[in-house]
Amino acid sequence: MEKRDAYFDNAKLFLMILVVFGHFLQPFVNDHPVYNDLYYFIFTFHMPAFILISGYFAKSGPKPIMSLVKKLLLPYIFFQLLYSGYYTLIGLQDSFSLDLGIPQWSLWFLLSLFCWNVFLHLTKRFTVKQVLIASLILALLVGYFPIFDRYLAIQRTLTFFPYFMVGYVIPKSRIEKLRSYPKKWLAILLFSGLFLFIQGNDLINKYWVFGSKPYEDYLNHPLLGGPQRLLFFAAGLIGISAFLMLVPKGRYFFSNWGRNTLTVYLLHGFLVKGLRALDFDFEISSVEVLLLFIGSMLLTAALSSKKVGRWIVRGKRALQPSL
Repeated sequence: MEKRDAYFDNAKLFLMILVVFGHFLQPFVNDHPVYNDLYYFIFTFHMPAFILISGYFAKSGPKPIMSLVKKLLLPYIFFQLLYSGYYTLIGLQDSFSLDLGIPQWSLWFLLSLFCWNVFLHLTKRFTVKQVLIASLILALLVGYFPIFDRYLAIQRTLTFFPYFMVGYVIPKSRIEKLRSYPKKWLAILLFSGLFLFIQGNDLINKYWVFGSKPYEDYLNHPLLGGPQRLLFFAAGLIGISAFLMLVPKGRYFFSNWGRNTLTVYLLHGFLVKGLRALDFDFEISSVEVLLLFIGSMLLTAALSSKKVGRWIVRGKRALQPSL
């Protein structure tokens, strides 16, 4: 069995902690300007980094469609069903309804990951460079078409597709250079510049970084949507580069938790959405933000356990024969 690379396990673990923390922080972003800036700073690079890493691990080439269906579409249907029932139970939906065309909250990633891997089959007919350029053009253009919106996560799928393709084409030597880069202060400098860029942008809203809405839904001047998206694509690459410079290379006690980040991604929403359904109305202090981050680390560690992973595997196996 091929030995796992601790570097990528560490990277995925830290990114997942940021995902969980960002979702917990979201209800409080208006409590203080720094919380707002921190939220958008995280969202500028954490999902793009996940997507780039996913593309990097797809280097072996396009996978059989049925393999992708079993690995990604079946879990999507399974969790779409679970979340739909859960939202009805906690009052986020008036009545139970299962719409496979509109992903529940974070489930867009499973659907998009399926599509990105399917799109790799285009490399059999076109060069990888051509597909990469086409992915960027599509990402810029899709925002001008309001017909897609949330349906099948098409907006997000095409918006983030270039990150997947960058991960697919980036040479292993380039990743090695980033992970071994000795001047860690440069990563801090890049992160600081990115944070100041976010801090100085008073027009930013969540759809600038979510990629889930057409330009006309969140920009006063929709024609500028393409340049705005290109700017944030570049910002995302800067954030990813800085992040990859700082990820530790060695295997530590926490490294194995990075094996099960998809499990954490799929499950943490039950707690996040459950708390939001309680509709708490209070402000939090900077100390409480720190506690929120610590809680995010603990939750990520708990959901990364082997026991939880086995529960997910059993759930998927139970679902597959019925489909």
